[in-house]
Amino acid sequence: MKKASLYSLILILFTSCETVVEVDLNEGEKNLVVESYLEFSSKTNKGHAHVYLSESSEFYGKTSPKAVSNAVVTINDTYTLVEVQDSLGYFVSQDSIPVGASEFELKISATIDGKEGEWSAKDTYTEIPSIDSIYYVYEPASPPFQDEGYYAKIMLVDPIEVANFYHLDVFINDSLSFELNGGTKRSSILRDEYTNGSALDFEVNDEPLKYGDHLKVRFSSLTEEVYFYYFNLYTLLTETSGIGSPPPFPLYGNVVSNNTNFNNALGNFQVRSFVESEITIQK
Repeated sequence: MKKASLYSLILILFTSCETVVEVDLNEGEKNLVVESYLEFSSKTNKGHAHVYLSESSEFYGKTSPKAVSNAVVTINDTYTLVEVQDSLGYFVSQDSIPVGASEFELKISATIDGKEGEWSAKDTYTEIPSIDSIYYVYEPASPPFQDEGYYAKIMLVDPIEVANFYHLDVFINDSLSFELNGGTKRSSILRDEYTNGSALDFEVNDEPLKYGDHLKVRFSSLTEEVYFYYFNLYTLLTETSGIGSPPPFPLYGNVVSNNTNFNNALGNFQVRSFVESEITIQK
């Protein structure tokens, strides 16, 4: 009987329903949220900036964050970004920006909840190695880890004696294939901790391709700070919920407030260079 009772207790503990408890939280003061990047094509050595500004919102908010419009956004005090008329809060560079500097600074002047503020962020330009080859292979099913089909691979040489950090975007038939979940948590960010200076040859798609599918790879360089920003963001979204999970932790970006009436903004500014390669599955 003791064994049966103990088994019943364990079964109850692990099969009981999960109760969602909403804790009363103070909304706090509004702050700026920044999603921004400046990317350079390895073909042209020219770049374009994209910045989206919004206000922070309450934790249990049911509506989309409010866009921050009519801001002044500049790169290196030289290039002024223009707000897209049909997309409030979204600012882009009209003219291409040359690689002429190793460090780039983003400056923002905006009004949040009736108060004016200024923020700035810096990131460093890093070069991206070229993709030497892209090809695909047919692989049979290997349950439960791999389905039957075609898998694309890229080949490149990682620069020696330099710590490199990469971001990988894979588009299949013009749609981004990666989803932000536990299974692909680290598949879109890479580092050369154990492959420094090596010739790399690796698969880029998680799901198999079929005849006629078109795949495009965008391989970008990142600074170490941006890499760990992504790493921590993915960890917070995929590994800090559920029984036995570690507690959430603050996510720090690099957008600093230049005023005492605002805290540092949420979000990140990143500078990246990228190279692209594509292939179509043929019979």
